[in-house]
Amino acid sequence: MNNPLSKFKNILTIDFDKNRNYGLDILRALAIFFVLNVHSAHFFNPNSMLSKVLLKLNLDGVTLFFVLSGFLIGGILIRTFEKEKISFKTLFNFWKRRWFRTLPNYLLISFILLLLGTHSKTITGFEQVKSYFYFYANFKEPLPDYFFPESWSLSIEEWFYLLIPVFLFIMTAVYWFRPKASILLVVLGVIAFSTWFRYYRYSCWPDIVPEQIDANFRKQVITRLDSLMYGVLGAFCAAYYPEIWKRYKKTLFITGIALLYIGYLQYITGQWVPIYRLVIYFSIQPIGFLCLIPLVTELKTGEGFIYRVITRFSIISYAVYLINYSLIKTYAIGFLDKWLFNNISPEHLAPINYFSFWFLTIVIAALLYKYFEKPFTALRDL
Repeated sequence: MNNPLSKFKNILTIDFDKNRNYGLDILRALAIFFVLNVHSAHFFNPNSMLSKVLLKLNLDGVTLFFVLSGFLIGGILIRTFEKEKISFKTLFNFWKRRWFRTLPNYLLISFILLLLGTHSKTITGFEQVKSYFYFYANFKEPLPDYFFPESWSLSIEEWFYLLIPVFLFIMTAVYWFRPKASILLVVLGVIAFSTWFRYYRYSCWPDIVPEQIDANFRKQVITRLDSLMYGVLGAFCAAYYPEIWKRYKKTLFITGIALLYIGYLQYITGQWVPIYRLVIYFSIQPIGFLCLIPLVTELKTGEGFIYRVITRFSIISYAVYLINYSLIKTYAIGFLDKWLFNNISPEHLAPINYFSFWFLTIVIAALLYKYFEKPFTALRDL
């Protein structure tokens, strides 16, 4: 007879396809680790050594997610556009597969947060947050911080899923460009536009201060679409120039580490060079992450405990991202602090909150993936 611990383990166990690319899973697991690390570090006193160490060990996990998403979706689009005659049916099938993967989880968490926010009176109701449900809240304006603030990156991803296939359809079906030329022109066009727009906003805002970067540059659709397009550029190179992609994988990896280190140095030193921080940095980071992919994806599979942990952590990364900040950090940890840990001193409460955050996030995300996200994703094949 199974003991309770075994039953709990079986409930959380996630099966996975052994044909997954282990290298991509490593990068995806690193991305969500960086996100959780920066969110959980804030439980500690910001002046403490531990908080400073945790934050200095961090890279921009969301940008890494953008590049990986662009690389994977770019590969799907390239294979689709090269194999099939492009039609509205092709576009619909692409969107159906994407949205069965992303929207059920997003809408579920959004409605839960809507109920919690209405109950706690942080929001007045649906009318106040309706733009979140069609991903327009941060299209070209700062995202309000009173509801689901981490959804900023999901808006960027969803607009990428919507716009890029349409652009490619126009290039191939209307202007009769070949898929290869269409993809390259769309990639370069979107990268050029987003970069130009960041420069334009920077040039119109001479008195901007560092505290305004996140809302006005880092977390808007129109300023960050290029991050995903660098991933598509990688998929383009891997598909059409595979020999070059593989031949220079080590050189590119070293280049990527160097570019990420440049961005990291600026982050930890706190040096304020506006044109670099507002315009160039948002290009250097995704290029740096992109350069890691050719070498890392050569690691096709793995074995052992670490392999299984990394792969499963990667698989639940979307669910982890959706729940970790608002649902777990704000509401769940806030509830525990108020009703269970209310007599604990702040210095002892910080580590309790830290480990509670990680435990609850991973366990609930695993349940969400296994019993909600995965069944809905399977519907796209019906």
